[in-house]
Amino acid sequence: MPSGPSSPDGDEDAAPAARDLLLVRVSDGHYAARVADIAARIAGAADQAEVHALFREGVAALGAERAAFVSFVRDDATTSACRFMIDCDPAWGRLYLEGGHFAHDPWLAYAAHNSEPVLASTLTVLDAEQRKVIALAEHAGFVSAVLVPAHSGAGHARISSLCLGSAIPDYFDSPALPTLRVSARMLAMELHDWWLARLRRNLIVKARLSHDDLILLQHQVQGHSSKRIAAELQVSKSSINSRFQRMNAKLGVPNRRMAVKLAIECGLILR
Repeated sequence: MPSGPSSPDGDEDAAPAARDLLLVRVSDGHYAARVADIAARIAGAADQAEVHALFREGVAALGAERAAFVSFVRDDATTSACRFMIDCDPAWGRLYLEGGHFAHDPWLAYAAHNSEPVLASTLTVLDAEQRKVIALAEHAGFVSAVLVPAHSGAGHARISSLCLGSAIPDYFDSPALPTLRVSARMLAMELHDWWLARLRRNLIVKARLSHDDLILLQHQVQGHSSKRIAAELQVSKSSINSRFQRMNAKLGVPNRRMAVKLAIECGLILR
């Protein structure tokens, strides 16, 4: 895990000097190119171990001490729909999940409805549950944090968020922030796209979905009944129902609604 600048106890001038290190790093003429090179290699990563190594390399290049990348389904409060990559104390992830903090995380709530990177300190924390989430993050070293949402577009249910952190208060509250934001968005989007591609590939291989299956799912997204779908495809209603039943079985879901949700999550169809 990359080590960042620290502030010795009792030295009041150390923290401002340490924060200046971010500006020094970002002012390097090769800063953006270095991050872009790492981000560009993510699409070709063969497996999760390789992409995680690139994630950590990108975090270090950005100048952050620690980071968490979270990919989740919009408006879904289940941790089963949430996937993590972390570059911090693993205990944070365990405590986060065990505490059910996903549903009360104000940082993820921001990412679900916004696309602009933002200093975490500028968000309003509304209640005690949200304060618990922030306290846990601060304990894990995210005293200063930048949130970088990544979206594939309004039609996709899966959202991702890259959280960059430092144990130094106000570390990211720096003139370097605008440049860091641009480079961090590159890294966040490449990580997001890699996860989508992996989910999509795994789903297609596992369920062997056909083009006709995807057409059925798209009809379902539009709220079409079996009768209407049958009329448009010129087959019987019972045939449509049977095809949905077979597809649900292949996907391992109990009904059409869950089949659609899974397909949207993987980017196979648009909402």
